[in-house]
Amino acid sequence: MSLDLTTLTPPAVIEPLDFERILAEIKSDLLERYPEAADTLALESEPLTKLIETFAYRELLYRARVNDAARAHLLAFAIGGDLDHLAALFGVVRMDGEDDDRLRLRLQLRIAALAGNGTAQHYEYHALSASGNVRAARATQLMPGSVHVVLWLIDATQNTAELVRDVLCDEARLMLGVIVSVGVARPRTIAVRARVWRAPTALPGLLDLLPTRLADALAQRPLGGVVARSWVVAALHAAGVAAVEFMADDAPPAATVLADDEYPMLGAVELIDGGVMG
Repeated sequence: MSLDLTTLTPPAVIEPLDFERILAEIKSDLLERYPEAADTLALESEPLTKLIETFAYRELLYRARVNDAARAHLLAFAIGGDLDHLAALFGVVRMDGEDDDRLRLRLQLRIAALAGNGTAQHYEYHALSASGNVRAARATQLMPGSVHVVLWLIDATQNTAELVRDVLCDEARLMLGVIVSVGVARPRTIAVRARVWRAPTALPGLLDLLPTRLADALAQRPLGGVVARSWVVAALHAAGVAAVEFMADDAPPAATVLADDEYPMLGAVELIDGGVMG
């Protein structure tokens, strides 16, 4: 399992930006050097006031650029070409059509895999790198000397498992004395039946968009684990949703426990419009 980068505290190197604070600091510094300008700075129409505001705005832009440069060197924030260069430090290259989130995950796994060929991350990294059809992978040890890798495939009709098995069993990647097997994960459907209240600012057709939003959120979860009912509530709370009430105890249940070879998939969905709240 890779570290959830969204749980990290905000980095101190990235400075919160506040134009009014910067402007006040510049005015204070000027008045210390030139007290006679107090009456002039009190007037918004004075050229000196406009000049200071311009200077404060340009400093704000400069600090924002410094923040962007700092983010470019942090795995949690780097995107595009900046992320490609971070990945290159560990010999990881973006695959065709691979988005930033998937590349970031593979890079995390690659770093963790440097501990040795026997780590779970080693097998998971190479499984993800073997094919873009692998959404997620989980490596487990069924018994000493045996590793089983489960694949969550985007398109289950492709013969991806055999390709991944060949990659993992290559002499350059296989740890001596280890037997590797590869399997395909099974879907575990989660039904949802709920009443949804809309905020006064909700866009038309909001309820029609929620099933897709929920399905996309489930697709980002890892293999196995637990899908709590509270997580489903959070996933349904898109902009414009005021409240959610489930209509049955089992749609979804309080907790859906997934096996290591199972992934969550949205099942039957029934969303009842509760009207406008607030």
